[in-house]
Amino acid sequence: MTRKPLKLLHTSDLHLGSDIYPADALVGFRQVIALSIEHSVDGVIVAGDLFDNRGVSPELVADVFRQFGELNRPVVVLPGNHDTFLMNGSFDRTNLPDGVDVMLVRGGESIDIEQIGLSVWGDPVYDHSPAFRPMGALEPRSTGNWYVGIAHGLVTDSDPYNEYSSKITPDELEQADCDYLALGHVHVFREVTSGRGAPAYYSGAPSGGRSPTLAIVSLDPVEGVSVEQIRLER
Repeated sequence: MTRKPLKLLHTSDLHLGSDIYPADALVGFRQVIALSIEHSVDGVIVAGDLFDNRGVSPELVADVFRQFGELNRPVVVLPGNHDTFLMNGSFDRTNLPDGVDVMLVRGGESIDIEQIGLSVWGDPVYDHSPAFRPMGALEPRSTGNWYVGIAHGLVTDSDPYNEYSSKITPDELEQADCDYLALGHVHVFREVTSGRGAPAYYSGAPSGGRSPTLAIVSLDPVEGVSVEQIRLER
């Protein structure tokens, strides 16, 4: 099967409902929505921390997912360590708009989005501790689709004296059987590709900092994978 070119918007760390920068977080979210349309992306990936805390209002959560649904293109959200509202057991993903998915399976899950030829895998951050490895349970490629791994954590070398929470090692990045690795947790745009492994990037955060960013990812069967940093205006 010949894969078709695909364009994705990769974002993370929106922290909607933040106590520190609530207005800016909403501006960042609106820009994510607008740029998804402007760049005619085929899908949107949120690599963790869509919301800021367990006290986020249900009304805000409902409005955010409503706007994602109105994009009329697939949206996949991986909960990060701040997304406790999504992982407290009361959130019901079966009520989400068509095309919008939240990954809630502890230990990781894959989602196949056949209409655009994309498969994604991610493990939500239920346990933000050194024991949790965001890519430790990554499943091997199982379809002919483009395959994107999503992870929320800190890329750092193995070091027994520095046991960071939600750690991702360069070896895990290099060995991942994916076409692209969409990462979150670090609030700046950064490439962390390891060796000959799949392109791996932090998208940066669309709000809360001096240089808000997101990433536009192009997957092409001839040209390969390219990633464009988009700086957001304020």
